[in-house]
Amino acid sequence: MHTNRINKLGRLVIPKDLLEIFQLQEGSCVDIRHTDTQIIIEPHKNALSVPITEKIMKEAIEVGEARISKEDMKGIVAYMNGE
Repeated sequence: MHTNRINKLGRLVIPKDLLEIFQLQEGSCVDIRHTDTQIIIEPHKNALSVPITEKIMKEAIEVGEARISKEDMKGIVAYMNGE
């Protein structure tokens, strides 16, 4: 857990390790929402994450409840075709 202060302008610095984990960089969009007790910041909904690898991708193919990157899907198809 990280504890940070909000500055006079209402800005909050996201720690570098979290930026790297979620592949965020200057100009990345995030969604901000709240519950009764929490402020939740997530990568923008157009960016999809694969739950197992936590890999962030902009495009994905949904198979049931799973998300697979187009790159990984190409690898699966090549494997199934014996390539």
